[in-house]
Amino acid sequence: MMKRLLSGLLAGMGCLPTLVQAQLSELYLSDRVTPIVYVVQNGRIVRQFNRSGQFDGPGCTVTDTVKFIGQDGGRVGQEYTLDGAPLDGRYTNPRFESLYDGATDGERNWSIGHNDFPTNFAVVQGDADWDNVEVLFVPLRRSSGITYDGRNGTLWVTNTVGRGDRVQEYDLNGNLISEFNIDVSGGYGIAWDPADDTLWIPASHGNTDLFQYEKDGTLLQRVPVQGLTDILLGAEFGAGGTRCTYTLRKSKPKGGCGACPQPGESYRTQEECETKRDCRKSVKTTIACPGGGNGTCKIKAKKRRCE
Repeated sequence: MMKRLLSGLLAGMGCLPTLVQAQLSELYLSDRVTPIVYVVQNGRIVRQFNRSGQFDGPGCTVTDTVKFIGQDGGRVGQEYTLDGAPLDGRYTNPRFESLYDGATDGERNWSIGHNDFPTNFAVVQGDADWDNVEVLFVPLRRSSGITYDGRNGTLWVTNTVGRGDRVQEYDLNGNLISEFNIDVSGGYGIAWDPADDTLWIPASHGNTDLFQYEKDGTLLQRVPVQGLTDILLGAEFGAGGTRCTYTLRKSKPKGGCGACPQPGESYRTQEECETKRDCRKSVKTTIACPGGGNGTCKIKAKKRRCE
């Protein structure tokens, strides 16, 4: 109750709260114009990588890998590791236009044809490998962002025509369950965080803030993130919970990377754990350059922990 009262009071004063609470899971954000994927947590870019091309996405799902579907009919998306290394998976958009965002329950994938006039801007559904993609239902209002709510078994969508003005929750038969108003520049993507049961919406069009909402529409925080591009459309969370984390001992740039993490900093993997004994004793690997562009970072890390 106090949290909601404080949020409402600050909003009424024209001062939105920043980082009221920690972002528990890593948020994957992808750009429409440039082939960049950002991984963001607690107001900062923790790593980033490039997709194979502009139309490889931005709509994606995130499980143990990241799977992008081609943006428009005939375009092909690709599969990547959670750190951005390309994999063999290829996912062709059969005929739908502007699949800007994605969602999954691990067995089914969803997106929305934001500019797909022949289907009246429908929600589409395919299997976990983006095969057999077909129309599922048409939202009551033209939409773009979509995310699957694993607690309710429902889909949340953002209503957007230039600006996000409403979030709606639907069951898988297309019945409207709930909705609330928003005012977000862009608002083309939305992501449900399973770690704390909240919704996150990235801004666009000159704004690089992230908006976190409770599912009743209460705005919890507005988080500025430096370094993002401003045409963000795809938004999905990686797995929540504790992960194996290490302290860097060595970090060597390769190929011109000028933004490698420094010795002493933390390196968090995507390996789930309950205690540090579930984690490897050390890590030796090469990661994509956190600052983007050319190059990689060759790292060694020890002092395992689970957090």
